[in-house]
Amino acid sequence: MFLSKIEINRARLSEAVHHLRRGEYHEHQIIWKLLPRDPEQQRDFLYRREDGGDLPFYYLLSAREPERVVDYLHISTQPYAPQLQRGDRLYFSLRANAVISRKADDGSQRRIRRDIVEARVDQYRTREPDSSRWPPKAAIHHEAGESWLKRQGEVRGFQVDSLFVQNHRYHQFYKSGNPQDTNQRQFTTLDFSGSLTVTDAGPFIARALFSGLGRARAYGCGLLLVRRV
Repeated sequence: MFLSKIEINRARLSEAVHHLRRGEYHEHQIIWKLLPRDPEQQRDFLYRREDGGDLPFYYLLSAREPERVVDYLHISTQPYAPQLQRGDRLYFSLRANAVISRKADDGSQRRIRRDIVEARVDQYRTREPDSSRWPPKAAIHHEAGESWLKRQGEVRGFQVDSLFVQNHRYHQFYKSGNPQDTNQRQFTTLDFSGSLTVTDAGPFIARALFSGLGRARAYGCGLLLVRRV
């Protein structure tokens, strides 16, 4: 695996802004095109956009090394082969499309995906119709996020020691960029950060670090970034 940091070339800032303003689907295409071209290749990467500084940048984890040169981007890449064992403690950050899946109420085998925050609000609404008596919004987000991440850890080799949950966001875009297009993508994201302990290094590396967590992984979700405590 390869871990890359993708930064905007300030000398080509206007060109970068032109491309990145075209939306999340075009952003996804830009990342894909940095990798070796193979029409038959399935998606084999995770990425995340970071907006903390004056210019956004991206982290990219990929099975293939980025090779395409793009004038308005600077790419630095290094091999990614984490050496971990049971008991290792790590700081982590994650942006995830976190959902739960439930059987539909129509008697069929169909399953419905539900955003974890919206599902937790449904539970509160059922128990207490008066929303003024619910916990603060931030507490509901934390409850939903903590429960979901704990379940992820149980099957992916980690346990959460401390957790901060924030930035519940709704995303909606069209593949073509045309609002008249019926091929619409929509999903929610939550940002998680904190510390964890590795309980089983094999699944943690293969199913958490390399494969990502949650859904919408083609659109900047799921990349679990870690560093040692």
